[in-house]
Amino acid sequence: MTYAYFFGCVIPSRYPGIEYAVRWVTGKQGLNLDVVDIPEFSCCPVPGIFYSTDRDTWLALAARNLCLAQRGKMEVMTVCNGCYGSLLKATEYLSEPKRMGQVNKVLSKVGMKYTGIAEKGEGTRRIFRPVSVRHFVDVIHTDGVMMELAKGIKKPLSGLKVAVHYGCHYLRPTEHTAIDDANDPVKVDDIVKVLGAESVDYEDKLACCGAGGGVRSHVVELANALCEDKFKNISSENADVIVTPCPFCLLQFDNSQKTFTKRGIPVVHVAQLMAIAMGADVGKLGLELHNVSCNPLLAKIGMVPK
Repeated sequence: MTYAYFFGCVIPSRYPGIEYAVRWVTGKQGLNLDVVDIPEFSCCPVPGIFYSTDRDTWLALAARNLCLAQRGKMEVMTVCNGCYGSLLKATEYLSEPKRMGQVNKVLSKVGMKYTGIAEKGEGTRRIFRPVSVRHFVDVIHTDGVMMELAKGIKKPLSGLKVAVHYGCHYLRPTEHTAIDDANDPVKVDDIVKVLGAESVDYEDKLACCGAGGGVRSHVVELANALCEDKFKNISSENADVIVTPCPFCLLQFDNSQKTFTKRGIPVVHVAQLMAIAMGADVGKLGLELHNVSCNPLLAKIGMVPK
């Protein structure tokens, strides 16, 4: 299967080290997956704003992105929970003929048409399946890829205590599809364990970080208060690092901590932690761009940037 990278907006603009980590992990030096770039991809668009306020515009923009993957019969691989939820929900909306027709009237102005991926049916009949949207974590958490990940560990993260934060859009992306068990998710925890680290349990693990739904943008005090609650629970378990599959959750933890603590806990994307364990140059993972210093994390595992 060929996957199309979908990095979204937060990663290129705020945390480019996540993009480097994903490319390294999925590239020839890592898991050697078949992943390609589609330069024409735009914002997903962000579900907390567009989906909530202008659903027609949201669906047209999402459908345009899906058309780009449809053209090459690719699966979309997102590295962000919000992008995943937005694009996946769009495929479900587009399964309704009336909505698809309305969107295609808009897309026709730019020479596009969403149909889904054509496949051969009985006789000469063709059937169409929705463009597949996958989260990076879901792609990694398959039997074959997890086996290769285990083989590719160069620096086991033994002794490292990791607090996993899944994020809301990861757990409840649509009405019909979920990556993981919404009440007891395990996939990021499983990846952390394969890397040799300990995934610590903590109170209200599945609670929101405070960033989603436009809260961080419009009620920053509330967003920081929610994040402080999670931080206290994580801190009580003496975690060395917070790991998340969502760059926007990362941004929230990374920025909010300065408002309520002087002893911050480093925050990284799960792809960055994977890259560290698989032997990537930590100096290229963009960790110096994080607001909360990642030096204690690197010191804990006996690594320094080159």
